[in-house]
Amino acid sequence: MLKITQDAEIPEMVKVSLSGHFTSEYVPEVEKALIQNGNKSKKCALDLMNVTFVDRPAMEFLRAAQSRKIKLENLPSYVRRWMQQESGNGSYP
Repeated sequence: MLKITQDAEIPEMVKVSLSGHFTSEYVPEVEKALIQNGNKSKKCALDLMNVTFVDRPAMEFLRAAQSRKIKLENLPSYVRRWMQQESGNGSYP
């Protein structure tokens, strides 16, 4: 189960916080939450502080989100290492 919440305190940024297990079934909901406000001029951020599990499709979504300049905050260390391995280098961008 994944809880998705939007932080409305920062008007110039769309910040989505995730809590629980981030799996492939939730990827469309997270994407929808990021674009729900629809304003292209807003910056986007995903806060993964309370994420306890990420599967491969969710990790691939995170890599794609990062390449689209979506800021990943509080990324669990095992996810960071996994993303590094998948990108083929040892450094985290």
